[in-house]
Amino acid sequence: MTKKLLPILSIVSACVLWGLAIVLTKQTTEQLKFPHIALYRFLIASLFLILFTFKKKVTFPGPADLNFFLLTAFLTVPCTFLLQFAGISITSGTNASLIIGMTPTIFIMVSYIAFRKRENKAVMLSVLLSVIGIALVVGSPTAGNSWIGNLLIITSLITLSISTILTQKIMKTYSPLITTILTFWLGTIILIPLVVIFYGMPPTDLDAAVWASLIVQGVLCTSCAYLLWNYGLQKISMAKAGVYANIEPIAGVIFSSLLLSDKINIQMAVGGTIVIIAALLISIIDLYKFKTAK
Repeated sequence: MTKKLLPILSIVSACVLWGLAIVLTKQTTEQLKFPHIALYRFLIASLFLILFTFKKKVTFPGPADLNFFLLTAFLTVPCTFLLQFAGISITSGTNASLIIGMTPTIFIMVSYIAFRKRENKAVMLSVLLSVIGIALVVGSPTAGNSWIGNLLIITSLITLSISTILTQKIMKTYSPLITTILTFWLGTIILIPLVVIFYGMPPTDLDAAVWASLIVQGVLCTSCAYLLWNYGLQKISMAKAGVYANIEPIAGVIFSSLLLSDKINIQMAVGGTIVIIAALLISIIDLYKFKTAK
């Protein structure tokens, strides 16, 4: 039972940390441009991951695997996060959190296009419930709602889905730890010139609270979250991971309400509840299958 729960708990923990990251990113946009937030976040994450290399030797991939790593790193770091941070910077924290609830639908669409893989009725029902819940939330009139911001976040979910497929392929050969370390290092190397050339050097005269936020984003919400996510991704299908990922928008809404004082109306509360039910449904069915298989 413990072995069955660990991947689920890893995925859920990662999503809670990402929900917190949405709010912290929204807060730091008051002093930093979104590309500079991404740059600081991944520089801190990459430096933190160096600590893991003292206990485990990191082998640089050969030519055959390097292309997959480079593509995965490009999609995971510059593409996903620059698009997502751009969207977060112009829409509300609550709305951004719940737009990310479209993750399971996009995961399943990309998975089907890539592998022609059909999911069982339980997963599809969970996705349908998720879509209904997110539709209620997105359709709710809230302050700071931006359709351009929403579209940028949705596009970031597509690049995230593609990078997830590539990550699963890489982890057939490399461990989650090595995969995360190399993806972040390569992604950050690609990110640095893009940000500096188009947006200039990031400022360093920041408040202590902003530096603290960036450190939390880099260490907990990026390094630790992706290590947990990649560990769970080894054991859980892409579609199911997408359903569990609905914990992220709910965590984001809660953190937005607590830290940003965003208001939650009845329509948003109903939609959020439906999203939680969808995640619980697939979790309960998974655990039931595990018990009956023993």
